[in-house]
Amino acid sequence: MELKQYQDAFEMLKKGRQCDLSWLFRLREEGMAAFLQKGFPTVKDNAWRYTDVTAIREAAFVPEGESIQPARLDRPLEGVEVLDIFVAIKTFPELLEKYLGRQAGHEGNPFTALNTGLFRSGTFIRISDGVILKEPIRIVHSASPARKAGAFQRRTIILMGKGSKASIVETYVAGDGQNYFTNAVTEIVLEEGAQMEHCKIQQEAPEAFHIAMTQVAQRRGSSFVSFALSTGARLMRNDCRVALTEEGASCELNGLYLGDKDQVLDHQTFVDHQKPDGKSDQFFKGLLAGNSRGVFRGHVMVRQDAQRTDAHQTNKNLLLSDTAKVDTQPQLEILADDVKCGHGSAIGQLQEDAVFYLRSRGIGEKEAARMLAQGFAREVIERSSLSFMKETLLELVSEKLGKQFNSLNGQWATGNE
Repeated sequence: MELKQYQDAFEMLKKGRQCDLSWLFRLREEGMAAFLQKGFPTVKDNAWRYTDVTAIREAAFVPEGESIQPARLDRPLEGVEVLDIFVAIKTFPELLEKYLGRQAGHEGNPFTALNTGLFRSGTFIRISDGVILKEPIRIVHSASPARKAGAFQRRTIILMGKGSKASIVETYVAGDGQNYFTNAVTEIVLEEGAQMEHCKIQQEAPEAFHIAMTQVAQRRGSSFVSFALSTGARLMRNDCRVALTEEGASCELNGLYLGDKDQVLDHQTFVDHQKPDGKSDQFFKGLLAGNSRGVFRGHVMVRQDAQRTDAHQTNKNLLLSDTAKVDTQPQLEILADDVKCGHGSAIGQLQEDAVFYLRSRGIGEKEAARMLAQGFAREVIERSSLSFMKETLLELVSEKLGKQFNSLNGQWATGNE
């Protein structure tokens, strides 16, 4: 019964006009078949051992239609195409057949498979060779279910031409609905020498569920810089998988998650170094209050041909209450012998000495604790090379920290190393 609403939605979708093309119909069928065969993951699955999606599995979510504000530029530019994904499928069927579902395959992730079978809205962005955008492209995903317990399947494809450069911001915000399910897949291809900055801001409703997959393929000498800020949703799982498929590619993945009450915020990364002279750097931080739980699982693979790889990852967490939890698991898998790699993780609380020092300077206890937490969060934002979003990110973090400390009622956790 738990999969019936999705199977029924697929049967209805086949009767419409969004499966007219034979290749699209086959892709949808393959995705749906994979989802129905595996069903939703459980904590017995190693990849989901820290994140229980029982509440999603047992809810009777009803698939919804369009819920995306079209991506926009501050002014139109040549060499840039921003289209509804179904307009793109109709306009460039051969191009979409080549890329849709090819980066984010549905074989290993049931949520990606579900999205492939049922996506009904999305955005297509293509930036031509040599085009350099000075203004960011912004996509706003606004969840406003037409009925209770709506499910949104969103698909985004971004193609960056040789030597192009662009910044793209995806924001997920709550509309009128409270209890809904967002399942998003973003596929990104960076051709030789392309440079992309990608910022994802997740501010879903407190009772919402947010599952997302971002899959990136990088060609020779390309650069991908990402920042993920996660403050919303009752349960969130954010996967980012980057394949450095040719020489000299580099990626920088940064993230910050702030939870309170009973939130679960799960970040999973996989960086696949396939060729020589690649570079990757990951830096994620979490601030967790109430009964919230943070998860970070970062996996770096350095394949045998990926000599002279330089790969590093760090995860740091600050527990603001005695009941907050975090599970952190940085991983390195190295098959090459000429590499520079490192990883580390840390979990701590606000330092009593630091709070006392600020109080001795006339600052109130709550403000002193908030300032220390703000400084902890600020480090990952300042460290990121995503410069155009720093002030916005700092403002959003300050707003969320205010809510965290209000929920603590002066009972934040402290300790000394």
